Amino acid sequence: MPFQLPHPDTAIHLYRHLLREATYVPPYCRPWVTERIRSKFRDDRRPNIHKAHQSLRYLRSANAGHVDRTLHLCFLASGRLGKRRRQLASSYLAKDPAVDSDALHQKPLLPTEKDTSSNRKPRPEEPPIQSWLDNWDIHKIKAVAGAQVRNTTNLPKQMRKTYDPALVLPTENAWGRPFKPKLAKRKEQKHYAKLLADLMPPVPQGEWDLLQALSLGQAETDMFNVPSRRTVATTPVTTQDSPTITAPEWNWEAYVTKPVRAVERGNSRAFKSLSGACDSDPRGQGRPIGVKIFNPRRLRRSIYGRVWEASPTLTKAKGKGKFQVTFGGARRELSPATTSDLQFFSGVDKQGAPTKITEPHKGNG
Repeated sequence: MPFQLPHPDTAIHLYRHLLREATYVPPYCRPWVTERIRSKFRDDRRPNIHKAHQSLRYLRSANAGHVDRTLHLCFLASGRLGKRRRQLASSYLAKDPAVDSDALHQKPLLPTEKDTSSNRKPRPEEPPIQSWLDNWDIHKIKAVAGAQVRNTTNLPKQMRKTYDPALVLPTENAWGRPFKPKLAKRKEQKHYAKLLADLMPPVPQGEWDLLQALSLGQAETDMFNVPSRRTVATTPVTTQDSPTITAPEWNWEAYVTKPVRAVERGNSRAFKSLSGACDSDPRGQGRPIGVKIFNPRRLRRSIYGRVWEASPTLTKAKGKGKFQVTFGGARRELSPATTSDLQFFSGVDKQGAPTKITEPHKGNG
């Protein structure tokens, strides 16, 4: 940032500043960020002003070119993190609804219900254990978890390799006796709760195709153009001699009452993009850490490509309980060597092994 942006004082000005910052984020996550800001201010009766100020500083840091914070916004917009991730998981990993009336009536009995389909006396069996896990499709969860384990990209959350409960959960207690059904069900619920916390849910096919086009550079040109920040208005103070701009006063009381590291924390390279501070001395701390210039190539490779690599699609395959999961990601091949560089690779094959040199055949005489 060339200078420190003004910070709002009232709630309505804070709301306007947040909406203004939402127009500078990448085009892919811009609709989600705008809708999130509006819903937070409309739904909350008492909006948290302190968190809103933190969000404003976060958005300004991302718009200044901070790669990690911009990537985090795209992860939130695509459902790799946050509220939308839970919404996608409940939509795509839940059990399919009943096809007809017969399938709808075939539901598990509640503990208070009895089977009256026959005149036989019901056997004294334990009632079925009701669980939140009954609403989830275990085959879908295992298919996505297995594909996520085989995926070697840098995901926001890493999946454990032992995702199958049959390989992790014990079946007997310390005395060699099998667990009671209620205790075994609780252990299974705890395992799948941890599994769902690290799972990357599938995304809609249309959104997956859009991420693919953005990662390969095949989308529209407007999706790679980030609008430039407009000039911030300043209020100059004119005098009789010459017009001057008022500079902020030095707060000497903070240096007396607080440690210097606490006062100068906003000027450090790690927090400079959040505070918006700039070095008045050319021998200052230097450029902020993690801030880059967003051009179409950096957006395609560092932002859109990583979001696509962390986004799977789920389609039903042939067979009962079988699903096909496809994660995004394109193989990056090296460009071919030039003619002047090929001389360094003469005498070796594509694997780097030396080629055999055949000697010319010598005839008799």
